[in-house]
This record gives sequence, C-alpha cells and structure tokens, in this order.
Amino acid sequence: MLLLLGALSLLVLATVALDGWQRRQEGPRFPTRFPRVDQVADIIALLRAADPGLRPAILKAVSGEVLRAEITDTSPDETGLIREPRLERRLRRLTGETDGRVRAFTDQAFLHRGVDPADVADGDRGGPIGQLATATYRLPDGRTLVVSAIARHRSIMPWLLGQPLSLWVAVLGAAVAGLVLVGARHELAPLRRLTEAVTRFDGRASEPVAVTGGAPEIRHLTRAVQAMQERIVGLLGERSLIIGAISHDLKTYLTRLRLRAEGVAEPDRRERLIEDLDAMTALIETSLGFARGTAVEVGRAPVDLADIVAAEVAEHAAHGADIRLSGEDLQDVVVAGDAVALRRVVANLIGNAIKFGRSSVAVAVGRVDTLCRVVVEDDGPGIPEAERTAVFSPFYRIERSRSRSTGGTGLGLAIARQIAEAHGGSVVAEAGSLGGARLVVTLPAFA
Repeated sequence: MLLLLGALSLLVLATVALDGWQRRQEGPRFPTRFPRVDQVADIIALLRAADPGLRPAILKAVSGEVLRAEITDTSPDETGLIREPRLERRLRRLTGETDGRVRAFTDQAFLHRGVDPADVADGDRGGPIGQLATATYRLPDGRTLVVSAIARHRSIMPWLLGQPLSLWVAVLGAAVAGLVLVGARHELAPLRRLTEAVTRFDGRASEPVAVTGGAPEIRHLTRAVQAMQERIVGLLGERSLIIGAISHDLKTYLTRLRLRAEGVAEPDRRERLIEDLDAMTALIETSLGFARGTAVEVGRAPVDLADIVAAEVAEHAAHGADIRLSGEDLQDVVVAGDAVALRRVVANLIGNAIKFGRSSVAVAVGRVDTLCRVVVEDDGPGIPEAERTAVFSPFYRIERSRSRSTGGTGLGLAIARQIAEAHGGSVVAEAGSLGGARLVVTLPAFA
C-alpha cells in the first residue's frame, strides 16, 4: 500500500508539473473573454450613476484581492505604464464613453512574454500585448477614478483553494508516505539490532540485545533468539567437555595398544600394527581438533604472516622438498589472529601440495589493499572444477582409495577453511599456473 500510495502521489505531482511546463512553453495566451476588463467597466458604470455621497462605500465594496479602486483629484502618473489600445476600446464599448475619458494601461508585470515594449506603439495594428494593469475614468465632476490590478495576491489562501483536488491528494499521499517511512524505520530498529547480534554470534557468550522499542512480536522474537543463543553456548560448552574426556580416554587406550604392539615378536606384524595405530591416532586427533573448533577468541594479536610461511617452507625444504617461496621479505603482511592456528592452515596447504605435487611447489605471500594473501601451487593432478567447493567439506577426499601413499582424513582443508573463516578470511581452490591445484588464503590485514 505504501508503494502504491507513493507511486500515485508521484504520478499526480508529475502530471501537475508537466501541465505547468506545457503552459509555459505555449507562450502568450490571449483570452477571448476579459473578466477583469468587464469588472472595471461595471465599476465605472456604477460610480458614474451613483450619488457622490455613496462613492466611498462603493469603493470599499469593489476593492479586493484582484482590483483596487480609488478616486483622486488629479490624473495618476503614467510613468512606467503602457497604453493598451485593445482593452481601451473594449472599455469604451462597454461603458458607452467615446470622448476619451476612459484610458487603459498595462505594464511590465502584466505584459505578455515575448512582447518588446518598443513595439507598444504598434499595438493598434497588432494583437493584444498585455493584461489590464490600470484603468482611469474622468468622472462628470472632474475627479478621476483609478482602478488598479493587483499583480500578487495579498493572501495565499485563494491560490491554495484554487489548486486541483488531485494536487492535494498527491500532497496528502506524500505526507502519509513520509510518516509511514519514519514510523516503519523506528519500528524496525530493534529488528536491525537483532540481525547484527545474530550475525556476530559465533557460539560464544555475547552481550545481550536490548529488548526495547518495536512491535511486541519483534520483542518476543528478540527474547527467543537470545534464549536460543544461550542454549547453543551451553550445548557447545558441554560438547567441549565431552570431547576433552573422549580425547583423554582414547589416547590412553591407544598408548596401551602401542606398548603392547611393540612387544609383538614378529617384525612384519609389529610394524603393521604400529602403522595402523599411528594412523588411528592421527585420525582421532584430527577429528577431535575439527570437532572442538579452531576459532580463536576475539582480541587477537598481530601476526606476521610472511614469517609463518617462511618458517613452514624452510621446514619442508630441510626434509628435501622442492619448494619455492616469494614475498617472504614483505614487511606489511600482518594479520590479526592466533599464530598457532594460522600456521596450521599454512602447514595443511603446503603438506597437501607436497603430497600431491609431482615435482615442485610454489608458495607466494603478498598483500593487496587491506587483504593479505598466501598462495600455494603444485604441479600435481589438480582439483577438478566441479569439486573445488566440495574439497573443503569434512572427510571429503578426491582420491577415494584411501591408500597409504595418498592417505589422509579428509579434514585438512576443512580445518584450514574453519580457521580462516574464524579470522574473517577465506580459502578457495583454483586452477594453478603449474598445472595442478592452487589454494588461496585471504585474510584481512591488521589495522
């Protein structure tokens, strides 16, 4: 309804404005009727026939918002006035005066647009050149009646009352639309605050939203969302306790199993048991780490991303990996976050690149405006375009054989994305220039 009302108001206002513009573009409009001239003729005839004692009352009665009549002892000053022969002839015809006692004038305020005052002398040969501004009539007693037209009304009410009804509908519609917008904005303010609070919520206890203002339904919704957030925080706290207990118990049993496996006499069987236990330990630790969540608390410290990448690259290069690094000397690649968690992101990406690359890995660190980037590329088989989003899902693996050579839990990229998003960044997979995969980590720079 608000949109319809606003559209209707705009349509009416545009129509009124267009009509006014068209009237101005049409230029001088010469009416076929002269109500003002006819009124002046009636005033002259009335005063000419009236008793001189009644003249003051008549002058007061005929003077109003459009015309002002007065009687003077001398003829008025004609400076600035322009004779209007056509209107003068009409006055003479209506009053029956033929001896020059009636005179009609126009001036610049009533002159039609486009008429040059220098051409006024040719008025008899041309059409009408202006509206009636002043008319004079010499009364039988020698005094002079002066009737002057008022260019501007003294009151705005006649102008207002003369406007079309559609214009008033448009004005009323615009006023109602403005009031509705202001009221709706005031009523929706609590909803905006609630939206911001829900957007900021990350599973930790936060400052409650003020339940003030707005419709009762919005206040009820705010209380319900706050209660839901409190339940989520409680459930996550309980989950962390359970995960910690499970992690402790599992590690205890795995340690016992490893001690027993090392006591197996057959070397081949002992080695296979130990490898299975190590793989099981890695799987459990990685899964528990992902389940706990790696988001760090708000209030992070500045971390030099270039140093973290350089340290991780140096460690892999020391183990014989063919890996190249560019951008390690940059001084402004600093982000706000947890250094341990961010190093885990870099380690996961570089580890995957070395695992799946055929011969070499390229790592680059850089900054673009307010974003810091780490790019890891390899020359391996790459990631198919259809799976570049799915690889960040938990336990998703492109190579599904789960062989020992390419084994893994399928959680490395999921954990990397989880950490990056907790820091306000992202991780995406692209086609690499080396022919393999290209993983790009983007993090907001430290302000």
